[in-house]
Amino acid sequence: MAITLPAAARLITLGHDLTLLQLDSGSCSATLSLLGGQLLSYQPYGQQPWLYMSPQAVFQPGKAIRGGVPVCWPWFGPHPDDSSAPAHGVARQQSWQLLAVEQDGDAFHVKLQGPQWQGLSVELHYTLADCLDMQLHTHNNSTQAHTISTALHSYLAVSDSRTISLGGLEDAVFEDKVAARYSRMPAQPLQLQGEFDAIVYSEADVVLSDPAWQRRLRVSRNGSASVVLWNPWQDKAARLADLPDQGWHDFVCIEASNAGEDSRLLQAGDSHVLGCRIQAD
Repeated sequence: MAITLPAAARLITLGHDLTLLQLDSGSCSATLSLLGGQLLSYQPYGQQPWLYMSPQAVFQPGKAIRGGVPVCWPWFGPHPDDSSAPAHGVARQQSWQLLAVEQDGDAFHVKLQGPQWQGLSVELHYTLADCLDMQLHTHNNSTQAHTISTALHSYLAVSDSRTISLGGLEDAVFEDKVAARYSRMPAQPLQLQGEFDAIVYSEADVVLSDPAWQRRLRVSRNGSASVVLWNPWQDKAARLADLPDQGWHDFVCIEASNAGEDSRLLQAGDSHVLGCRIQAD
């Protein structure tokens, strides 16, 4: 079904069945990919980009796009029972359907519908204005209960991952995926000193402080009691073909999630909304 686009929006079709939605208002510009339902870029005018996109990212069906906000759904990480299933679910590697694009002043409202999986359906609602708002809606259309684990895998652009700090999660319990153990966050804002891959169990906002860019971004969540923090650091970045060897300097992932112990059980007919708002602090 064809939809009517506002004048400040346009669709661009590229190779590999890749369609992009470009948005440009008086306050921000953004690009979304219908492959993965994924926000690729978001930049308020006069500011550095808020999202990082790898210059070596692969744009083709069946591949995850390295950067922006990949959608991990309906499972996060490896599939709990099927080792042959794709990591982080099916949503980020398949095409989504564009349901609506509306403009209200400088704000864009975009609705996308994703793939179905064993009776589960998913929609993603974006609001893009002077801040970035994302709502991931999952509905269980089947006659049996399903457990879901999800994430909005935001790659936030930074001046240098070695000089930023992440506040708001002090003393929270986290599942350390690098050391394979549970631990506690430090009593002061986190400063990265090596590979960090953790599910932090907290509902608190996360504040990214970037002194070189004189910027603070606040990541707040709803329907979420966990947040995933990730930076591959030097050695792992060198092993990732779709990331420059020094690309780890340029981002940190702060992911609104229902991961690990925060997975959600959806009874037949139930719905769940995972929300994330990123705003200048």
